[in-house]
Amino acid sequence: MSTAVSEPTYDIQVEQGVPVPMRDGTVLRADVYRPQVEGQYPVLVGRVGYKLRDWVMDFYTPTGEYYARRGYVVVWQNVRGTFASEGRFHPYWDDAWGANRDGYDTVEWAATQPWSIGKVGMLGASYSGLTQYLVAPTRPPHLEALFVQMGWGSAYADMFR
Repeated sequence: MSTAVSEPTYDIQVEQGVPVPMRDGTVLRADVYRPQVEGQYPVLVGRVGYKLRDWVMDFYTPTGEYYARRGYVVVWQNVRGTFASEGRFHPYWDDAWGANRDGYDTVEWAATQPWSIGKVGMLGASYSGLTQYLVAPTRPPHLEALFVQMGWGSAYADMFR
């Protein structure tokens, strides 16, 4: 049985505060980690309500670097109304199938970038775990997989009562 982990192959580049336009004109901001070598890669998207570059709890930088060094593009995006993203923050309200479909729009934006092969997965835990559950029923055409590391099974039973 092999427990080998893929070796890092790429030097990486990081773009902070990348604008991602939503269907209503609101601009959400993301940090994009990608291989420095020009080309197209599969994309992993995480949508979070937490600060992306926080000296206390920095999960996003090492995760972005890990996957980018192994041939993925990682997009960590602040959800609507949090930190550098425009709009008003209503937890989970704009992430699913309402008038705004920020998760859908983000997946489709990522799929059409010049560094993307058009295949997008999502990743993350906690807030970004639940945003994955919310985008799945909207069925973005380029969404290939979810990796919910931790998330609630039911917002009613597990969170809001």
